[in-house]
Amino acid sequence: MDSDAFRLEKTLTYQLHQLSKLIDRRVDYSDIQRIVLNAGEGRTIAVLGYYGTLSVIQLARLANLDKSQASRAVVSLVEKGIVEKRSDSRDARAFELFLTPAGQLVYTDIVDLIVQRNDVALKSLTPREKQTLFGLFGKIHQNLTD
Repeated sequence: MDSDAFRLEKTLTYQLHQLSKLIDRRVDYSDIQRIVLNAGEGRTIAVLGYYGTLSVIQLARLANLDKSQASRAVVSLVEKGIVEKRSDSRDARAFELFLTPAGQLVYTDIVDLIVQRNDVALKSLTPREKQTLFGLFGKIHQNLTD
């Protein structure tokens, strides 16, 4: 790319990072009255609630956390009574993670926040534009995972 023509604000990674940070600022887990959460814990609950029982490695991949971040979130959420760890019946060295009944309630609150955040971010787009946007995200994702 010609350095004279280079415009940082026109790059995909810059735009995605900016949007991600703006969206993160809109997610205020302090709105959840049941419990105090940080972003990693919120993502952990969202992923476990959506996908069900997972290992720490699966959780880290799906929540886009590194393994140490996922492990710290799990330890904290176990202490808070939101996540339960059980020995994996197939591998005694591994654990299966799932939400407790209290965790299910918090998951419902998090889903409400996610829906609200998406509604705000996408409010000016028509249904067709939303479909196009998510189709383009799918193509980009495919490009990067091939």
